[in-house]
Amino acid sequence: MKSETRRLNRRLRKITGASKNLRKSYKVTAEVAEMLDEAGIVHGQKSRAVQIAVEILWRTQGSAGNIPEEILNGPLVSKAFKLPLRTISLINDRTLGNVLAACAVLLAADVKETKEWERYWKGKPRR
Repeated sequence: MKSETRRLNRRLRKITGASKNLRKSYKVTAEVAEMLDEAGIVHGQKSRAVQIAVEILWRTQGSAGNIPEEILNGPLVSKAFKLPLRTISLINDRTLGNVLAACAVLLAADVKETKEWERYWKGKPRR
């Protein structure tokens, strides 16, 4: 019965153009938002970068290291991401701001490494 439901859901999405992802807004500090924006350039999309970071945090049981206090303290801004339900549930299971701050810290290493490798590449990295 599950396979039939799955088949009908896929068909309905094709007809209506509906997406599996939901748009969700989160309040984060301005510095975290900036770090996530930079990571979005590296990974192609901000929401994809957040999804990758949340999966890594979940699989490593949240061992992202220490989150600097400067990142957690600051003016709040609202950021919207189009995320899969699984990622949204993983973010909502923990404290919201700290999860996205941990994602930003985790993705900052990717951004730094990409900038180091850019001097060997001609132009920007491609997907």
